[in-house]
Amino acid sequence: MAKWIGYFGLLLLALLWGTMVPTVAHLLQRWDPYFLAAFRYIGALPVMWAALALLESQRQAAPPSGPGGDWRIWPLGIIGIGCYAALYTTGVYHCNPITAAILSATSPAIAAIVDRIVFKVPVDRRMLPAIALAIVGSAFATVHFDGGDMFDFRGGEILMVIAFACWSWYSTAAQKWCRGWSQLRITTVTMTTGGVGLAVIFAAAVLLGAAQFPPAMPDNGVDWLVFGWMTIVLVAIGVYLWNFGVKRTGVVVASLYLNLVPVVSISIFALSGTKPTVMQIIGGVLVIAGILMSELQMLKAKKADPALESAHLS
Repeated sequence: MAKWIGYFGLLLLALLWGTMVPTVAHLLQRWDPYFLAAFRYIGALPVMWAALALLESQRQAAPPSGPGGDWRIWPLGIIGIGCYAALYTTGVYHCNPITAAILSATSPAIAAIVDRIVFKVPVDRRMLPAIALAIVGSAFATVHFDGGDMFDFRGGEILMVIAFACWSWYSTAAQKWCRGWSQLRITTVTMTTGGVGLAVIFAAAVLLGAAQFPPAMPDNGVDWLVFGWMTIVLVAIGVYLWNFGVKRTGVVVASLYLNLVPVVSISIFALSGTKPTVMQIIGGVLVIAGILMSELQMLKAKKADPALESAHLS
């Protein structure tokens, strides 16, 4: 039952995070990426700490198990939350928004590679088609034939891939380093240390002239509603749902659910008047087809040998 609750939480998360790129792209029209990256997490902290105080007692606040568990919340927050948020937001700022949405579907491939390099987890051969098609599909998504350069490559694509690598590392490391903590506490504490890192990044950007201070404030109610949606729903609730799902399914399987993200994002862009190109559609189909192919193969393997699933979740 816990596993299926995790699957449902990930499905809900994918639908919610499908609004992430359109939301960030909208707010970037007013705010620089450094301020937006910092404030969307720092703005969610009061909600997270209030929920933690309400739902958990102080005796559950012991440091996570394992040697050095108390200091590890800092690299988890700074790399997993701070670097991810700064790189992701800046990447969307310097990227075609539809291409940015399609890149979200490469998360399972990136998670498999990060798990292999950092945590020595063997790459399941059933993930190889997904990795190959994710690379090809993402390349297709940057192609255009409207004149000028053939590839609509703006540099933000690389930043987003690095951001996904930081997030994949955080997702696995948080479960390994913070055993004994609830997912709510892991989310709240790492978002807090990540918020410190983001504040430092924003301050540095201000000193270097890359960010505005004081930042411009929204001048209409719609922008405040969009910002509230991003901080409370997409960040506070979203990161909790993600950690909840990763705990029960593993980071690679959890990342597979993010294939719904580009579908939702591109649908929102299409409804708002930004139509995807034929090459972007082909690229998105290739990425999603590779992931679905890999997922079907893994499901068949688990049915044939149930021990595979218990080993995966351990």
